[in-house]
Parts: sequence; C-alpha cells; structure tokens
Amino acid sequence: MYRAAFNFSYRLTVLVMHTPKKNTFTVIFIIAATISLIQSANNITAEKDTNTNTSSAYIPDEKGIMMYDYGRNIGKVYNPLIIAQGGQKYHQDYLIDSNDNKSKEYFLNTADWLVNHAEEKEFNGIRYSLWAYHFPWPFYKGLNPPYSSALAQSAGIQILIWAHSMTGDKRYLDAADKAFGSFLVDYDKGGVISEGEIKDNKSEVNTGNSIFLQEIAKPGYPKTYVLNGHIFSLIDIWNYYEYTHNENASIVFNKGLKALKDNLWRYDTNKWSYYDQIGHLASTGYQKIHVEQLAKLYRITDEPLLKDYSDKFARYLSVAQNTENITLLNNKGISLANIGKINESIMSFDKALEIDPTNVATLNNKGFALAKLGKYNESIALYDKALEIDPTYVLALNNKNTAVKALASRA
Repeated sequence: MYRAAFNFSYRLTVLVMHTPKKNTFTVIFIIAATISLIQSANNITAEKDTNTNTSSAYIPDEKGIMMYDYGRNIGKVYNPLIIAQGGQKYHQDYLIDSNDNKSKEYFLNTADWLVNHAEEKEFNGIRYSLWAYHFPWPFYKGLNPPYSSALAQSAGIQILIWAHSMTGDKRYLDAADKAFGSFLVDYDKGGVISEGEIKDNKSEVNTGNSIFLQEIAKPGYPKTYVLNGHIFSLIDIWNYYEYTHNENASIVFNKGLKALKDNLWRYDTNKWSYYDQIGHLASTGYQKIHVEQLAKLYRITDEPLLKDYSDKFARYLSVAQNTENITLLNNKGISLANIGKINESIMSFDKALEIDPTNVATLNNKGFALAKLGKYNESIALYDKALEIDPTYVLALNNKNTAVKALASRA
C-alpha cells in the first residue's frame, strides 16, 4: 500500500518535471541564433530537433565566412545572421588578442562579404539594402525565399561599423548606412519594421508613434513580433546611433522603444514570457535572454518599466528553476526509496525542502519514507503540515490514515 502511494506521487512529480520542457530550444553560438524553431497551429509549423549539440553545423568557408549546414534538402548555406555572429566572434577574439591576425583577417572578410552581398532596394525615394535569405526556412511552413530579418540587418550593421572603426574604410560605413535604410521601410513594402500598435496579436493600429522591428520580414507573411529579435535590434540600432549620430537612427530607436514599452504586457503570462505574439512561450534559454536584454536596455535608457519586466521575468525563471530542482530531487528520493535506500531518499527530500519548505509533494514523500522506517509520529507530523498547506491533498491524507493505523497497531 505504501509502495502504491509512493508511485502515485512519483507520477504526479514527473508531470511537473516535464511541463517546463515544452517548447524548449537550445541557445547556441554568440547570441540567440537565428529565427527560432517554433510551432504554430496554422501558417507556421515546427520540426523538433532533439540534437542539442549543433556546434558541428557551423562551418566556416575558406575565407572564414561562417556557414550553417541545415542538412536534409537545404544543406550548407550562407545565413546572414549566422555570418554576422561569426564576425562577432572573430572581432571578440581579436580584441582579446591583438596578435591574432587570423581572427582579424576573417573578421574583415566577413565585413567584405556583407558589403558585397547587400542587395540594393528602393522604396518611395529611400535607397536601402537587405541581406536576403535565399533558402526556404526549414522550420516554417510557407516561409520561402527571399525573406529578410531586422535582427540580421542590425547584426550586420554592427559588424560594418566595427570594421569602419578598425580600418577607416568608408565602404563599411556607407554599407552600414544603406542597410540601416531597411528600418525606414515598412514590412509590407519590403522593409523590416511594422508601424503601429500590436492589437489582438494579429492586426495593428497605426499610430505613427511606434514601430516593431520584425525578426522575420516578408511582405504578406504573418507577422510574428518576436520579442528577443526586437530588443536585440534596438540595442544594435542604439550602437549605430552612438557611432554615427544619424538622427533617423535615434527616431527608429525611440519609436521601437515605445513599441516595447506599450506591448511588454502582451508578453507576460504572469508565470513566464512569450517568445512572440502568435502564442509561443519562450524557452528557458530565451527567458534568460529576455531578462538580460531588458536589463541591458534599461541601462541604456533608464526606463523603469524595462527593469520591472527584467526583474519579473527573472523571478519567473527562478521559480521555474526551483520547481525543476525540487522535481529532480523528489524523483531521486522516490527512486532511492523504491530500492530500499530510505535514509538516502530522506536526504534528497531534505534538499528539496531547503528550496521550498512548503512543497506538499516533498512533505508527503518524506513522510512516506519516514513511515517506511517505522517513524510514524514524525511521518504523521509531515502529513499534517502538508494538509495544513493544502487540505485537499488526498494522497497525504490517505498516507496519514495508514500511518495512524500502523502506529495504533503497535499499542
């Protein structure tokens, strides 16, 4: 009977442990890598990749330009964001060691690639350029080339201003300026921004006072409003403004900041953050990125709302991590008890209770283990504590009744 009660508790615990793993993705390389692998009921579908070690998919070409091997029918391709991230790594390595001439060479090769592969565009008198994606995105139904990304644009701009700072070559600054022009053109006109307020996760109310920097940009494709892509791009645009003092960059930054402040509540579930505005929760990795990004943007702007949400999302993360740790300790304790290692199991439950002394499952589990040792009074005290916290916790009530009968039989 005790064994059955313990196993039932175990099944409940496993459900708690698995729930936070939903929609989890690996954050790799330098920053959150490309347009993420997400899923949607209608226009967008996901293919789950269970291989968490994807570093081997990053392959530099003979000039050090970082490529990515998607396998399947796509194979090895040039992804503009991956290329820029490769350049960031080379730049970082060169800053650490100024004698690392190979990293410097590969960094400048990356900047040259961005200059040479920028596709010239024009809309309503605005001449701009895009680093377009020329392969079908393997994780999104209907996202076929060409398409672009505000995140790839801003990351590329960052590489170019670093290259200009390093060399003084005006080509790099001219290319950065032209790439920035994509932030002046609306999503549906071939740019990477959406003007107006998000409404009902679908439409926009065009106020003219705010813009969202879209991580996925293709006219006619559903707008996703990816939070990390917007914030990363904002930070890059701020860096571009600091370097160039381009007043249009200041306008884009301020309007993008307003969009963030006006819509952060839409990304808050009161337990976690949303990855986007089509219903996808952030993975644990992206939850951490949201916390870090908002904190960084707060340091730039002194906007208290950004710190409030960074702190709030951090609290959600802490609670989830504590829940997962408690679950793992509970499961470990149950496994030990089921093979007769009762004292060791109690030690595991005690560690879980150090994290949360009010966790009723842990109180029940420790009570059950103590009952297995014949320590019924201590066991009953733990069951009572669990029931005081949750009077509806039937498992603790049943286990208490069994312990009371066992204690009475000794008299």
